[in-house]
Amino acid sequence: MENIRIRPVEAKSEPFKSEPAFKLIEEALQKDGANYVKKVKGIYSFNVTKGPGGASETWVVDVKNGNGSVERGSKVKADCTFTMTDNDLFDLMTGKLKAQQAFFSGKMKMKGNMGLAMKLQQIMPATPPAKL
Repeated sequence: MENIRIRPVEAKSEPFKSEPAFKLIEEALQKDGANYVKKVKGIYSFNVTKGPGGASETWVVDVKNGNGSVERGSKVKADCTFTMTDNDLFDLMTGKLKAQQAFFSGKMKMKGNMGLAMKLQQIMPATPPAKL
């Protein structure tokens, strides 16, 4: 009988459902980051839970320094931190879920500067859900 070697199939990691929203924010910052920085003046951290395969990830949206930036997996100290599931964040970014509704229903947890949290809408993609 021959020895048969079975190689494990490498799992292709699925992207987070909310990931395209961060790409749109990054594109907006690349085009007009200086204006966003003047208006917002803060650093947001998004702790995204229940992603593909139960994964968690953090995105930091810096709208305080330079022309702004978006960084995945960053450990930069944020002024305002949101914790949400991937599905709920996707719904928030596409307009299916309103920020107040998410907060008061417990779908969105927030730590830090409440005034800055109120400016979140200014950095959210103004793109139809079809693009996401």
